[in-house]
Amino acid sequence: MELETTRFGTIKVEEDDIITFPEGLVGLSRYKRFVLIPHGGDSPFCWLQSVDEPSFALFVIDPWFFRPDYEVVLSDSEAERLQMTEDTLKAVFVTVTIPPGQPELMTANLLAPLVLNLSTRRGRQVILDDERYQTRHPILEEMVRHASAQEVA
Repeated sequence: MELETTRFGTIKVEEDDIITFPEGLVGLSRYKRFVLIPHGGDSPFCWLQSVDEPSFALFVIDPWFFRPDYEVVLSDSEAERLQMTEDTLKAVFVTVTIPPGQPELMTANLLAPLVLNLSTRRGRQVILDDERYQTRHPILEEMVRHASAQEVA
């Protein structure tokens, strides 16, 4: 199918590429269907583009790219909603915010990851209760911290 987007123009997507968030996203319950679009090249970033709203896309990243010790613990009810078992093929992304003109200050929301069941193409934004994480977690600071820790080890 062809998908009209504000940011990317017209793109071709397969029905199998669509990820459904049955409950929508936190504060955005009307947007339920999305596709992941790579940012380009070897970039760890992707865009989560709404299928339902051409102008809505979220910049996302795999949190383990910059925070290797990140943990997402799903409750039994969340795992059930996502139809997940221990063997389910899954992915996790977190949203990224970049202040205008200051990419070095980009942050990630580690408190509300997007958890995807890649087998069923269902997603859910979960809210973690973990004091180690923030809604505006500095990405580059984490990368430097983990690189320094690797050098010491």
